[in-house]
Amino acid sequence: YHTLDSIVIFTDIFDSLFFKKNKKNGLTLTGEFSNSLNVKKNSILEALNLFENVLTDHFSINLEKNLPLGAGLGGGSADAAAVIRFITNYCRHPMPSPKAISKIGADVPACVSSLASRVGGIGEIIKPIDISEIDLWIVLVNPGIFVSTGSIFEEVTEKHNEPLEPFTHFCTTDQFIDYLKRQRNDLQDIAVNKCPEIKQVLDTIEKTQDVLLSRMSGSGSTCFGLYRSQEIAKRAASYINKKNNKWWIKFSKVN
Repeated sequence: YHTLDSIVIFTDIFDSLFFKKNKKNGLTLTGEFSNSLNVKKNSILEALNLFENVLTDHFSINLEKNLPLGAGLGGGSADAAAVIRFITNYCRHPMPSPKAISKIGADVPACVSSLASRVGGIGEIIKPIDISEIDLWIVLVNPGIFVSTGSIFEEVTEKHNEPLEPFTHFCTTDQFIDYLKRQRNDLQDIAVNKCPEIKQVLDTIEKTQDVLLSRMSGSGSTCFGLYRSQEIAKRAASYINKKNNKWWIKFSKVN
């Protein structure tokens, strides 16, 4: 684990989990990206294990895997978080500590809250941020390559970088974009050097009409562009698809 300083936002693009009471816990996989998952070693099962000493009910869970793997989108973390939310809400068990939750993955505590947040520590420090007055659409583009988070962090040479600027309340989308432009992703150059396809994606997003900001998400390999409206984002997604129809391309409102 490395100390983080990140801004996390959410979209309407997600995996889906379906719970059914059963005699024992089990996991089945469906969806576009299910073939690459290990059904026996999975963040969903790790989340269930947090409750193994207190859970009297058992569940068979079907995961519809719609997000690519090794994509820097926190998909596995969000799946684990969904399990934790389900068990604490449906079975009324106490929420595990952020420290225990972050042992599954650094993004899991933020995904449990499902609120736009600034994340610190090793992921256990969650400070919600108010983006209620921000109106943005995002286009996500993945070139179809798996990027190991660990392999990217291993190549970080400078471990004590300057923190992000303090996050204040932004009254306009322009103020928020100006803030983001002054920030950075310390992992982007490393990932681009390892995977030239990521640079190709970034360059393509940068050429879309009316893009406000383009950057890599997390440790990659997904990159994103931010736009002012659904219409502009849809047009950008169409442009990118014409440039490479083998890429995974989605657009959504920023939540």
